[in-house]
Amino acid sequence: MVPNNVFYIVSLFDGSHSILDIQAKYTQRYGDLLFSDNVQKIIQKLDESLFLENKRFEDHIKKIKEGFKKMTLRKAVHAGTAYEADKEKLKNQIDELFTSPDGPGKPSSSNNTSGLKGIIAPHIDIRNGGPCFAWAYKTVAESTDAELFIIFGVAHSGAKNVFALTNKAFETPFGPVEADKEFLESFHKKNKFDYFEDEFTHKNEHSIEFQLIFLQYLYHQKRNFKIIPILCSSFCTVDGDENRQRQIPQFENFVSSLKETIETSKKKICIIASVDLAHVGARFGDNKLQDTPYLKRLEDEDINMLKYVEDLDAKGFYNSIQKDNDKRRICGFSAIYTMLNVMQASKGKLLKYSQNTDQTNSTVTFTSMAFY
Repeated sequence: MVPNNVFYIVSLFDGSHSILDIQAKYTQRYGDLLFSDNVQKIIQKLDESLFLENKRFEDHIKKIKEGFKKMTLRKAVHAGTAYEADKEKLKNQIDELFTSPDGPGKPSSSNNTSGLKGIIAPHIDIRNGGPCFAWAYKTVAESTDAELFIIFGVAHSGAKNVFALTNKAFETPFGPVEADKEFLESFHKKNKFDYFEDEFTHKNEHSIEFQLIFLQYLYHQKRNFKIIPILCSSFCTVDGDENRQRQIPQFENFVSSLKETIETSKKKICIIASVDLAHVGARFGDNKLQDTPYLKRLEDEDINMLKYVEDLDAKGFYNSIQKDNDKRRICGFSAIYTMLNVMQASKGKLLKYSQNTDQTNSTVTFTSMAFY
């Protein structure tokens, strides 16, 4: 815990205050003298802990990025925290998600491969929304024999470009999942932009990792499959905005190149959008009480938005976000919108809708859907 007076000092480390300025402001606020040696000690401690934006910090980040670039296997960084790291314990954990009161039941042993084109599944912490994942993956288990899963995750930490690719294998407790390097190479050649530039974004991102433990749960003892891991950064929805003008050519090139690569690959493909929906409440800057009437209105707004997704109406979905300036902070907007523009499906189906409200008076909503 940082004492209030030290926090105040650190808040003045903004590049515009000298040590003398900080001493003067501290004395004005607290009525005590602040010696320059004490300020230097705070600076030194922050520097040692890599909390200062300086050359030491930049060199450290550069070293981490270079190390990740050389790796062929992306580590399962959330194993042991968000989900069990032990294979048998993880199997039991996921079993319970299917059989829980909110779950769909265990998948049938028969697979009718009834034309499943894609799913939407959550990426909320599995401990908070696990049964909703199970609804999507019961459908996968029963309705597809896909050999390749294209996964649209969300780049929560942001990225320079609209999309971020990697060709690394992903570690899971059930064993590694390989990226389809042949597909990625063919796709990359069609692009005018380098979507591997932001590959480092994949290092700690959870949205793709969470989907892989469910895919491996279903298939690691049955058949091999590969993935195309794609992270989607935020889309600007304001017409005329400079960022939007930059994003449009990237988006159009990416979608057309991906659709062409899918068509020429001749592979059995299923698309996954790993998304959550609304983020509202105190943690996200809202002051509305998350009571029953409010949560019901929130659900109604989400369900109305998801009707456009069920109808595969990308423009309607986009407009439903834009009309209120994304007031609900739909985390999966970019991934869903991309999926709707890429996926060749004729109908969608809402499988499960859920909300998770925590002790901070904050709510995250999420869903599972299937597309045929």
